[in-house]
Amino acid sequence: MKTAELNGLTCYNFKKEVAHSPLSSELKCLVLESDPTPDYYALNNFPPNKRDSEMHLFLPIKKSLNCFQDIVLRKTCCLNETFATDLHVTPGQLIFRNENHQCIRVRASETKHLKAVKDELEKIGIEFMSDTKINQYETTIFYKKYTEFVKIEENVYQDKANANRYFFPISNHIELNEFLEGIKTIKNNCDYHRFDSFLSFIFIKEKVQDFIGIYSEHCDKTRFGELKEQIKKIFNN
Repeated sequence: MKTAELNGLTCYNFKKEVAHSPLSSELKCLVLESDPTPDYYALNNFPPNKRDSEMHLFLPIKKSLNCFQDIVLRKTCCLNETFATDLHVTPGQLIFRNENHQCIRVRASETKHLKAVKDELEKIGIEFMSDTKINQYETTIFYKKYTEFVKIEENVYQDKANANRYFFPISNHIELNEFLEGIKTIKNNCDYHRFDSFLSFIFIKEKVQDFIGIYSEHCDKTRFGELKEQIKKIFNN
């Protein structure tokens, strides 16, 4: 059995296109949906046929709450015990109409209990945004979830709960726009582009460890050496 080298609440950061979800009318609040891996394929490849169950849902919060992340994580643990299930409800934030809003993130495949989750969160003072018509737009998304990192080779970690998610440590913090430009350069230059990417970091005792993260279902691990060199060249200067 693989043993986690690092573990804890981990922060994820990326940009995605989001759109109005039909679930908004059913839940009587604004629900945004997005493709979880929008940049998986290169521009000259056809995207795969996406299933609705693969989408991620985001429910923006109207007013910010203190300790919002802790409240959501604690309540989710209670709800998982109640429903005897393993809901992946994660707290985060996104930009909506040029303003930062707290939100919760849910997998579309787990909407069976979503109304009950919403009702329970409203009982403890979380107020969701009213449904409104919006056009598809690009937003910055940040969310936090517990992650266990398994070291599979030098400077490469794998998510213990998701074998298709990998993390490459970097020595310094980078801004999201710098990250997006760097990933574009890597995809254009190393012929290794069947992955989606994100920024992440985890708090370790007395330090923060930053990562370039990738998600790939077609991962050729023999190419990790090339990818690590590109990451070092672009981001660790």
